[in-house]
Amino acid sequence: MQAPLPAPDGDFDKLLSRHLKGNGEYGRSIINFDNFQMKRWYLLLATLAVATATPPMPTKTKHCIDHCTCEENSLPSRLQVISLENVIVERIQESALKDFKYLEDVLIVNSKIGSIDAKAFNGVKRLKFHMCGFEDSPDFFSEKLEEVHFGSCHLEEIPKLNGLLSLTFLNLTGNYIKDVGIEAFDELFDLEELYLSNNEIFKLPPTLFINNQELNSLYLDNNPLKQFYLNTTENLETLSLKNCQLEVFDERSTQKLTTLSELNLSGNKIKELPSTALAHMKYLSVINLSNNRLERLNDDIFAENPLLVKIALDGNNFDTLPNFYLKNGEVFTTYTFSCRNCGLKTLSSTVFEKMGGMIDLQLSENEFMNIDNMFDKIGSLKILDISYNNIAYISPNAFAGNLNLETLNLAGNPLMTLNPEVFANNHVLREIDARNTSLQKLWSNNNKLVHSLQKLLVGNNLLTTVTIDDFKITPNLKAIDLNNNPLIFTDRLCNVINWLDNSEISPIEYNQKLPTNLDLPFYDSIDEFSEMSWNEFYDSKCPEIPSEFVTTPEAGDDDLDESDNDSDSDDSTDEYDVDPDDDDYNYDDEIVADEVSLDQYVQDENDNLARASYILSVTSIFILTALVVLTLAVTITLAILRRNNNFNMHLANLPRLKVPLWYSTPGQKIHSGSVYRPLSEDLSGPKTPKLSRYEFTSSPTVHSNNP
Repeated sequence: MQAPLPAPDGDFDKLLSRHLKGNGEYGRSIINFDNFQMKRWYLLLATLAVATATPPMPTKTKHCIDHCTCEENSLPSRLQVISLENVIVERIQESALKDFKYLEDVLIVNSKIGSIDAKAFNGVKRLKFHMCGFEDSPDFFSEKLEEVHFGSCHLEEIPKLNGLLSLTFLNLTGNYIKDVGIEAFDELFDLEELYLSNNEIFKLPPTLFINNQELNSLYLDNNPLKQFYLNTTENLETLSLKNCQLEVFDERSTQKLTTLSELNLSGNKIKELPSTALAHMKYLSVINLSNNRLERLNDDIFAENPLLVKIALDGNNFDTLPNFYLKNGEVFTTYTFSCRNCGLKTLSSTVFEKMGGMIDLQLSENEFMNIDNMFDKIGSLKILDISYNNIAYISPNAFAGNLNLETLNLAGNPLMTLNPEVFANNHVLREIDARNTSLQKLWSNNNKLVHSLQKLLVGNNLLTTVTIDDFKITPNLKAIDLNNNPLIFTDRLCNVINWLDNSEISPIEYNQKLPTNLDLPFYDSIDEFSEMSWNEFYDSKCPEIPSEFVTTPEAGDDDLDESDNDSDSDDSTDEYDVDPDDDDYNYDDEIVADEVSLDQYVQDENDNLARASYILSVTSIFILTALVVLTLAVTITLAILRRNNNFNMHLANLPRLKVPLWYSTPGQKIHSGSVYRPLSEDLSGPKTPKLSRYEFTSSPTVHSNNP
């Protein structure tokens, strides 16, 4: 909401306000003016400051817009931060902030500033202008101001800052500064960090920093500097000259940089770097020479830099690398070395002989065709990136000396398949990235186990199927990337997927994004992976198979299964060519034996269940069939006899029981069961002739006690 204000007393004419916010008397109080248009900004601050000390009089003019939601009389007296954005300020007076005793930070963004009194920010510690325009060049005086930012403020010259007696940080990035006067920083005795990047500076006076003995960080990136030379400072620790069009960087440029620890020369036009160029930098720990025009380096290029820990040579044009060495036979402390996209075709094993403590080696996007013993001398190596070369074959002993290797990136090489024998000695290898390597088969053989492998990335290949045996080689696998392979979802593959699900091996979708700006020293690829379910992976192409029918061996391996059932744990170990006496495998043999025995037990239980089910089903069918046949035979026989009148139940001499009712004859004895009654043979009269039951030579006589 914006509304015009009546003309106040004195020299104030108009004040527009939209939002004023404070968060109380305690803590970090902030006042934020957002999307204002103000004139005489100091009036508002002064008036509000007075308002906190004395209650407003009803008859006084209200210096705020109508319907404003702020609380005029409750501006916090402990205000620490003031932020203004999109404002127009004609003048900032010296007294504007005098009543804010606790104010430390002032931030003004995307605004237009008229004039600023020299002592307007005398009580502030940090002052930041970003994307602001100034009618008059700022001229500050402050005994307290420590940090000043003029980022992207369209400045054509360096403001007058010599009155900032406590200034330690100055940022002038993103302006139009061309000339830097020799007295620009004369009285900034405490200045420690200076940013002059992204300007139009083409030359620096050699004695520019003669009085700035505390200066330790200087950033001159993206300026059209064709040469660099300073003759005044010996305390500089960080120097960045990225993308400065430098063609020469020699001993003259560096002779005063004896305390330098970080040097960034990436993105220049340097064709040759003499050995003496870095000889004065005894404390150099980080150097970035990426994206220059270097074609060769001398063996002694780093001979005087024993403290180097990071070296970046990306984007140059080397056929090979020199055998780096240190003076007096010392050993480098380097733990990161990067030479990406350098045209390297081969490397000698002695290149890194003096860098035995290296941890991270980046050699992607070169022209290596095979890997033999070039890494033998780096026993401490943990991360190796040789992706996107032309490697079609890896020697089985290629990584035999890298016992600490944890992460291996082979992506983008035409490997066709992986050989587990290559990783036989790498007992702490956790991750292999083999994406986009034209794999047609996951493993070439199953002669060795890769015990420690937990993450396997084989996306974007030519795999049409995988087997359970492929995953027996990696008993501790936790996650796998199979995306973008032409997998054929047969019952066998679906069985494998269910086995993976039951084994708690998760599918992942893994994407690696490289920064577009390769000038950054030792940039890390941004690896993004997300876990997914197997249902999401195969998109319901597989039928749901109950886990009890998922068997570890593949179909058609019955003979192998029977032989495995009869074999003991030693035979199982011999199958994978593992020496039980080898100390390197002692901690894994028991795990493998337990897993094999568990799988065997599960298989035996499944076999017993299948046999029992088969026997039960056959027996049930036999019994039912027999009952049906017997019933049919009896029915047919009785039907034939009745038809020929050869059988009459009433003519047969068959004993019959007549069970009287409970109440039929008085005086009869009642039992818990049936009532006994004498048969017809016990009655008076002649006895019945004894004949066979079914011998009816004459009509039988049936005696009865009835008269």
